[in-house]
Amino acid sequence: MHGNHTCHALHDRIITTRDAPQVTCTVNDKNGEGSMTRGTATMRGALRSRNRLIGSAVAISAGLALTACSSSDKPNTEAKPTAPSSPSKSPTPSKSSDPDEAVKKEVLAIYNHFRQEQAKAYAAGAIDGTEVQKYATAEALGTVQADLMSLRRAGNVGKGAPVTHAGVEDVQVNLDAKIPKATIKDCLDVSGWAVVNRKTGKTLPSPEGQLKRYVNDVTLERWGKQWLVLTDTARSTVC
Repeated sequence: MHGNHTCHALHDRIITTRDAPQVTCTVNDKNGEGSMTRGTATMRGALRSRNRLIGSAVAISAGLALTACSSSDKPNTEAKPTAPSSPSKSPTPSKSSDPDEAVKKEVLAIYNHFRQEQAKAYAAGAIDGTEVQKYATAEALGTVQADLMSLRRAGNVGKGAPVTHAGVEDVQVNLDAKIPKATIKDCLDVSGWAVVNRKTGKTLPSPEGQLKRYVNDVTLERWGKQWLVLTDTARSTVC
């Protein structure tokens, strides 16, 4: 709209110059020859002025048009494209800093096997047919044998099994000893381990004050290539 107003003003100026009255005059060249009318000179001057004004009008209109395009139609070239984000990488699992972790896992596996075979022996009322002796020796094996003898004399057997809660962090090893040793501090849950009468199948009541969940200390030694449970000691500490 601004460009159109400018063009109309320039057009009025051009018409005014074109309609100016002509005045005749004689002009001599330096040789005293030739003549022309003042009106002719005035016309030529008007034409030159008209051409200059038209050129100015075109230039101004073009400038306004370019300004309008650059402000509305021309895409914004200053906006920088956003770089695509790279997909997040999954964190790499950190390697254990404990050089004895593999040995501790081996010790823990032997202990868990011992508990499983102990429960089998108590349920059968005999050590035969189980692998208790494969995983236990010395005092630990003697305790199992003594318990089985008491069960048989009373006509009872075990039912269920204890639940261990020991993890690798609960295992300590000493591989520099002449006989490699290991200890486990377990929280043993015996709430699902009961004594029943072999004939009637009736569950006997637990002794008064018996803990259902307590700390249990276990020691093992490696004899040759095999870890064996040596002691299995219940503590009067709730866990």
